[in-house]
This record gives sequence, C-alpha cells and structure tokens, in this order.
Amino acid sequence: SGLYYVDKTELLYDLVGETDHHVTLFTRPRRFGKTLGMSMMESFFDINRDSRALFEGLDITKHEKFCASWMNQYPVLFISFKDVDGLDFENAYQMLAGTIVNLCIKFSFLEKELAVSSADAVVFHRLMYKEADKEEIKDSLQTIMRMMSAVYGKPVILFIDEIHTLVG
Repeated sequence: SGLYYVDKTELLYDLVGETDHHVTLFTRPRRFGKTLGMSMMESFFDINRDSRALFEGLDITKHEKFCASWMNQYPVLFISFKDVDGLDFENAYQMLAGTIVNLCIKFSFLEKELAVSSADAVVFHRLMYKEADKEEIKDSLQTIMRMMSAVYGKPVILFIDEIHTLVG
C-alpha cells in the first residue's frame, strides 16, 4: 500500500531473552509509541491468545526457541491509567476505582475459578462492584495478579501504561 512498517519485535527478545531483569521502565516522550509497544508485547506473551499468525515472518520468529518458550505462554495484565486524572484526590480516586472495575470485568471469570482463594474472590467481587475500601483498591493489582497466577500456575506479566498521570 506504499506504507512503511518498522519491525520492533526484536525488542521482545532483547527485553526477555537477553536479560534477567524483572522490571523494565520505558521513559519516552508522549506520542513515542510506548502504548503500541506494550500492546505488541501483550499480544506476544498473553496465554489467552494465539498470536502465531500475527508474528509470522517478523524478526522475533528468528528466535524459534525463545518463541516456543514465551509466545502465548504467560498470563498478562495490562492496565492503563490514562483516564485517571482529576483536580482533586477524590475525583482521581473515583477514576482509579473505575479503572480497576473495568479490569475486573475483563477478568470476571477469575472469581469463579477453583484455584483462586476464597479471600481473593471476595475482594475481587468487591473491586468489581465498586464496594472495595481504599486498602483493597491499593492492593488490587496484587490481588488480581495472585488470582491469575493461581489459575494459570505461572507468574503474571504486568504492563502499566500512562503511569505519569498518577505521579505528576
């Protein structure tokens, strides 16, 4: 179509296959492609997807052993705080709670899974129906990740986008 495509899939191998880092922070200016990059990583790692066709012929597939070990092999939690903003704490807090509600709705199946502890299921239910207290909201990502890990038997890959709206 006369368009250009820049294959950045090698970044997956550089981040995971070449390091033993547990946390990576991307600090780039706005409109630099951070969200697109994380979306690509989510598609690659997410155990609930089959991304072989999406990545077929791209640079990452040259690393066959890496792809076999990592592609669609891990539970992934992707959250964006782009809509969490406000002129005061209470407004920002309500927007945060709403973001957590949407995340819980996306993963609502977790509440009914037998591998999930009943305590986590109760907290998850309160989070999903906006009945959680501040402590439960503060710990919400840990709760959801613990539930996902229990269900899939694997560590969870967490992507957090637009964190700047929360800190500055």
